[in-house]
Amino acid sequence: MQRVGDVLIERKGVQRIVVCSAMGGMTNALLQLGAAAASGQALFHEPLAAIRTRHVEVCQKLALDEHAPLVQQELLQMFDELEEFCRGLNLLGELSPKSSDHMASFGERIAVAMVSAYLSHRGLSVRRVDARSWISTDGQHGNAHVQLDASLPAILQGVQSDLNFDVLITEGFIGSGPDGSTTTLGRGGSDYTASLIARAVQANCMEKSTDVPGMLTADPRIVSAARIIDTMSYEEAMELCHFGAKVIYHPTIAPLKEAGIPLIVRSTFESTHPGTLIVSKPKGKAVVRGLSSVSNISLITLEGGVTIARSGFSRRIFSSLAQRQVNVIFITQSSSEQSMTIGLSDEDLDAALASLHEELEADLFLGRLSPIRVDSDLSIVALVGEGMASEIGLSGRAFKALGDQEINIRAIAQGSTERNISIVLGSSDVDVALRALHRVFFEPPTRRLHLFCAGVGQVGSALLRQLQDAQERLLEEDVEMRVVGIANSSTFHVNESGIPLDAWKTCLQEGQPMTTISEAQEAFAAMRLDRSVWVDNTASADVAALSLKNLETGISVVTSNKIAATGTQEDWERMVLKGHPNNARFLNETNVGAALPIIKTLRELKKSGDHVLRIEAVLSGSVNFICSEMDEGSSFAEAVLLAKQKGFTEPDPRLDLGGV
Repeated sequence: MQRVGDVLIERKGVQRIVVCSAMGGMTNALLQLGAAAASGQALFHEPLAAIRTRHVEVCQKLALDEHAPLVQQELLQMFDELEEFCRGLNLLGELSPKSSDHMASFGERIAVAMVSAYLSHRGLSVRRVDARSWISTDGQHGNAHVQLDASLPAILQGVQSDLNFDVLITEGFIGSGPDGSTTTLGRGGSDYTASLIARAVQANCMEKSTDVPGMLTADPRIVSAARIIDTMSYEEAMELCHFGAKVIYHPTIAPLKEAGIPLIVRSTFESTHPGTLIVSKPKGKAVVRGLSSVSNISLITLEGGVTIARSGFSRRIFSSLAQRQVNVIFITQSSSEQSMTIGLSDEDLDAALASLHEELEADLFLGRLSPIRVDSDLSIVALVGEGMASEIGLSGRAFKALGDQEINIRAIAQGSTERNISIVLGSSDVDVALRALHRVFFEPPTRRLHLFCAGVGQVGSALLRQLQDAQERLLEEDVEMRVVGIANSSTFHVNESGIPLDAWKTCLQEGQPMTTISEAQEAFAAMRLDRSVWVDNTASADVAALSLKNLETGISVVTSNKIAATGTQEDWERMVLKGHPNNARFLNETNVGAALPIIKTLRELKKSGDHVLRIEAVLSGSVNFICSEMDEGSSFAEAVLLAKQKGFTEPDPRLDLGGV
């Protein structure tokens, strides 16, 4: 709130209309308060006191108790009204949609009183308007539809009736129904209120101040490499918001598009940052502008060629669903007209099934349609961009990225505008899918390996040091070796964004205790990163035993652990077999000949047609060193001790000398 005041004072030269939302989390808190009050028991006093205390504390931080005593009186009156309303709900034992809307409206109404008083205290000339006098809606409580014919003229006339202000402030989210009762416009409705006001007064622009620096190429909580989208079209913004981008409430865009009013999205705390500019014709045409996803999706599939192919069948389906107010998110139909698949929110599933069973009762009974099939626990991932219409092979790149991650695609849809490709997949695959698609369409073509270093003793610590020294050189060659996990015998640490190689010891000290190395392997596998490599720097049989498990889950194995390659012939053949998921490979050059390229040389000889008849050699670097020292006069014990001190043997030299 203080930052908003700073920004408005900096921009004092131009009149502003501020649309205010409730404090963060307040709408939920008020609805929970209403439910507690309607439970019929005196359970609402404690949550009511918590809501009151939170607002009072904000007033104290803003010094409103000293400089704006009138707002204190107004807040007391509002909280008295809220308490009386709770008592009424308690007596009735019911929280109707109408009562829920009235309860939720207190969040915006109280916030406007506080913000108005604070801005006046900061020296701005503030005019305050109750949004319910401007925004007329139908009577659908909880998600009311705005009556534009009445609301837009009321807004314009209301603003023009008194232009003596620096800042005009009003509530978002709320309106007035036909009977004068308070209605709400749905979650995110404050954005929509602001866009209606902007359209009515033909504003120069609308600015959405939020907690993120702009619209991003993907959800940064899932994709750490997500970046700000500089500019985009209204249509692209509508697509992204419809498919889950929560920065903007998706109905917000339409009024701005109709009036050609630019929308700027940027952080409240970075008011000079350009953020994201949403306009009719953005500069620069991106093939894919952004990725988005929506969860809690179910698919309903209807099968039966003769019936589905009949004229009017689609009308029957969608009319029936509309009568139950079911919102269809996704539609796809086979070209043979044998089947139709409809995607909708899980919360609409029961109503949709009831509607379809009622409408199609005869067709189902007579066998003209197969039983309705339902698939749940699904999500939609959407690729959005104006440039997709002219890009050849884009779908193939997307599907390959998902296929490489072994993600099963359940359904696909693309509109005739080719502005959106919607892909339905299992909800458990969403994070992996978004990261894979983001790498393909938004990140530089650096080949990134994700390494887990099991063992950080002499060999492991030397490897980490080498990786640190080689980072810049590798990046020049478009290769990044990112260490995302490390483990010793008792602790492991994982970080998808990468472990700082100059601080890996500290990270490991603060890591997670483990009883077996399998816990570390499972944590690494659960990250489901592409090009994952398990690096075994140990001489442990337990670590070596995980080699096959890693390969079979698509994780390549690079090992200096001799035990990994000395199991059964069957295990060896399974490890070196081609065709592991993600083309995972088993590489163990360092096991033989002191890391000289002996294995590679033998493979090349075989490929060229040569036949190896017999090999005579001491292939152990440790044994070679020990024999050389004994030739110089050292005893066997002295030679072994020296080899161990120089790091030429395993921690237990018997592994080198026992023929493993």
